[in-house]
Amino acid sequence: MTSHESRAGDRNTIGPLQLKSIWHEHELRNFDLMVILQISGCEHIAQRVIGGESVSAEEKSVLAIANELAEQKGYLPLFDVTDIDARISNNAGPELEKFFSSEEWQKRDRNSTRRL
Repeated sequence: MTSHESRAGDRNTIGPLQLKSIWHEHELRNFDLMVILQISGCEHIAQRVIGGESVSAEEKSVLAIANELAEQKGYLPLFDVTDIDARISNNAGPELEKFFSSEEWQKRDRNSTRRL
């Protein structure tokens, strides 16, 4: 890593890139969240996690992919995935629900979502 890193939504970041929570709103947050959810293909699993449903080991691996994509974009993990359960990180289920009901999410190109 170089001494000058940048991240969407930040003007100047000096030093190593510090991961930040995606649940704090900023200019490109919804875009980044949409990209992560669509590339990983976890949008339906995430909605089930919000609803308190349990997920399979295979579905947890999809959530882990979303976490890796989030890290690549400079964010902390979106999901807490354990051997027993999966949940939205930082108790941000209401924030993700709000995103799923947003106009931006509703008008997305559904063909861009990865099919599992």
